[in-house]
Amino acid sequence: MRNWLYFFSVLLLTTACDDGDVFNIQLDFDKELSLCEIQTANQGEAITSSFLFYDTREDPFESLTLLIPRTSTTEAMFNPASSGDEQTITIDGSNVQFHYRSYNGDPNALICAVIPPAGVSVINSYSSSSGTAKFISTFQDDDNDGVPTALEFDGDSDGDGIPNYKDNDDDGDNVPTINEKPDPNNDGDLTDAQDSDGDSIPDYLDIDDDGDGTLTINEDENGNGNLFDDIAVGASSARFLDAIFADSYTVQTNNANQFQRVVTITITLNNFDISVLSADILELGTYETTISF
Repeated sequence: MRNWLYFFSVLLLTTACDDGDVFNIQLDFDKELSLCEIQTANQGEAITSSFLFYDTREDPFESLTLLIPRTSTTEAMFNPASSGDEQTITIDGSNVQFHYRSYNGDPNALICAVIPPAGVSVINSYSSSSGTAKFISTFQDDDNDGVPTALEFDGDSDGDGIPNYKDNDDDGDNVPTINEKPDPNNDGDLTDAQDSDGDSIPDYLDIDDDGDGTLTINEDENGNGNLFDDIAVGASSARFLDAIFADSYTVQTNNANQFQRVVTITITLNNFDISVLSADILELGTYETTISF
């Protein structure tokens, strides 16, 4: 969840409503964090100045929020150089803030709102002026090509320098792997992968799918990178799957590779000083984001 806020939203984060009551909070939040990107105006343009991680729950309505500044270092946690990268940030009650709050209604529409909804307000607010927040960023890459990632870790079938689990065209023939039906019934068993020419090499690993002696990549007559729309006159299937038509054409379009990276950020708080919370170490939760390459 991403919401665009302006600077006055920060006032909501720093205004306390402590009525002096003392009680212990049961930390049974779901630990699936959401994110707001807080923006400020800079020469007429809105820029993200801070990141706000938060978790909410009902019965009672409560929230845990962690505000950190946007820097090149904190930005890196959303796309780490290596899976497992860590960083620790000091909670100071100013640039880095940790809050527990209770409400008289559902806070989800309030926390990230530019204009707070009527009828929902903070009942109690407690903040920490010390402690640390530890962030661990892990990721998993997947090309969504229909072949389970676990079966693709050890290989680069077409020798293009892109490992199969990040390569959406494993044989480099300009036909996406998923369109060559590596797992027709989606059961994770590739023994029934499509093999158009019956040569025991499944199409997604076969550089000549119809076995006509012309490389699949060279059967793109119109050169647009979509081999399925090149059908010879009088034919009923695309040239690259029709052994009768073996004309070869110069490659004009090489389709760009695409894959996704799912990044999971795990946040742990240590030595914070909110007296009403019944823990010195708090697994705040995890935030997940997906990046497309």
